[in-house]
Order: sequence, then structure tokens, then C-alpha cells
Amino acid sequence: METKDVIFGRRSIRKYTNQPISDEDLQEIIEAGLYAPSNVNYQPWYFLVIKSDEKKKEMLEFMSTISKLFHPSLVNRFQKNPEAVEETETFFQGLGGAQVYILAFLLKNDYPDLSSVTQSVSAAIENMLLMAKDKGIGSCWLSVAVRVGKDEEIRQHFAPDKGPFLAMVTLGYPAEEKTAPPRREGRYDII
Repeated sequence: METKDVIFGRRSIRKYTNQPISDEDLQEIIEAGLYAPSNVNYQPWYFLVIKSDEKKKEMLEFMSTISKLFHPSLVNRFQKNPEAVEETETFFQGLGGAQVYILAFLLKNDYPDLSSVTQSVSAAIENMLLMAKDKGIGSCWLSVAVRVGKDEEIRQHFAPDKGPFLAMVTLGYPAEEKTAPPRREGRYDII
């Protein structure tokens, strides 16, 4: 697949089939993240890959609480589109049947510049999303746990010896087709 096709074709997928992801494909997706650019080469990421039913169930318990906490924000955001609230909450509660969850953390707590290392982890996440797309695997990047203040509980539960929890990525073969929403104007200038 051409790079342009991967970038322009990637969508957030919220419904997955039950087809498993091969260990080889999963390894390449993770390695793509590890090759992201990072501030002064800190490589400040730590990824916990959740495949077991037991650990996925534990994460879904967090997501049930997160869904309830985020409900007022969703209702406010989608006042004219209430079906989007139901669709989003359904996704949160079951994570669309994703085969794999990747939890992204900072590797440690004491980086001198939190903003730049967070950006580095974000670049790593984007690399993984693009590699997944290249392999025909759908993905969705979620930071809602941080927004509702459940990030520290997730860190304590899944990776207590690592730095802050930043986001989660779901992976699975798409059970839906998504098209790109229109791009908004006024998002860049060339000077």
C-alpha cells in the first residue's frame, strides 16, 4: 500500500470481527511504534499489549466506569446527534470486540520535559495506527480514560512500575467501512 493511501485511508474503527491478529502482524505494529521519532532519543514509551480474555475483561470493567463518567461530555458534544452518544458508549463498553488492546505509558516518571515525551509517545501511537492500516487491521486511539481521571487507576492496575498512562489503542479486523469526514477549513497557513 502506498504511504499516501495508508494516511488518507486510516479511520477510527469501532467494530471488529473476531478474526485473530497474527503474532507476526502484531509484532510489526509494535515495532512501528518503537521506530517513532522521540525527543533527544529518549524513546520514552512503554506499551502493554493485552490479548488474554482475562486482561481484556479487566480493561472492559474500567471502560464501563469511564463510559458513565464521560456521558455528560458526550451529551454536550453531540446535542444534535444523540445516536452518536449511544454509538460511542456502546464502543466504550465493549471496545467493539477488538482482538488486542495496547496501553501506552511513559516508561518512567521523571522526564525533564513532560510535553515533549508525551508527543513522542503520540508519534509512536500514530506509527502503530498506520502500520495496522497497512496490514488491513483496524484501530482506534482512545484517551478518554485520561480525560475522566482514570489514568492513574489504570496505571496502578496494569503497570504500577511505569510512568503515566497516556492512551489505549484497540486493534482488530474491521467489521465496518468508514469514510473520512470532511476536513475543516482554516487549519493551516503557508507563509
